[in-house]
Amino acid sequence: MPVAIFVAAVMIYTAAAAQDLRQRRVSNLFCAGIALLGLARWAVLMQISPAAWAVAAAVLLFGLGALMFSRGWLGGGDVKLICASALLIGGGQTPAFLFLMSIIGSVLALIIVVQVKLGQLFGTAGGAAPDAENPSTVPYGVAVALAASFVIFLQIQRA
Repeated sequence: MPVAIFVAAVMIYTAAAAQDLRQRRVSNLFCAGIALLGLARWAVLMQISPAAWAVAAAVLLFGLGALMFSRGWLGGGDVKLICASALLIGGGQTPAFLFLMSIIGSVLALIIVVQVKLGQLFGTAGGAAPDAENPSTVPYGVAVALAASFVIFLQIQRA
């Protein structure tokens, strides 16, 4: 993967993670930016088969993500960012990305649970999320951004 694409992706992921931490939202612009970087990556590398696998992974993840969104398990922005990330990372590395993302997401969820419980114990908001209806939401865009950045970094190291 070209280093310029990696740098641009990390910048977008950083902005998306920061927005998700503050607002519990991931802008469509960030998702589109990552998807466009994925398309640029495959255009620069001119690799048809890996590009097709990346598209297939993104489509499959969108279907699974739509189901998870409909059940309230993931936010819409998180689903779109995961799909765009699969397009950028490629089909071959998507399982590693998803595994790492789930580990990071689990740690984030545990931190949120502890934060909320401590807030209840001490009678404070505990620095909980700005989502007044549900202060225990998990900023999963952070997990997506960290996992994708790490996998992309490893791809550059191997190149």
